[in-house]
Amino acid sequence: MQTGDEPITEENKRIRRLRISADLLIQYLMTHPTTQSEAEKLIEGVRGLSQALFPGTNHVFELIYMPRFRRALREAGLTARRPRLRALPGGRLREGYEPL
Repeated sequence: MQTGDEPITEENKRIRRLRISADLLIQYLMTHPTTQSEAEKLIEGVRGLSQALFPGTNHVFELIYMPRFRRALREAGLTARRPRLRALPGGRLREGYEPL
């Protein structure tokens, strides 16, 4: 006998699978030496999983998971803060840094 809770249970399973995958990737990035390109490929894999589990929700992935991945990459030393030129009074330029 089917109940009305089955779709919710299935969605919860998909959410849990994606969350665990993202958490494992962040832990991996923080604990294993990885190059920038390898990290990007791994993130793309989780993005693909997200699209398979929740089609058409890439914007949600960008809002929820990408900030976490960027922070993990920064903390692991895989990305640096990007240099940025700032105008000072008198028209001089000074190099500064902005976060990713």
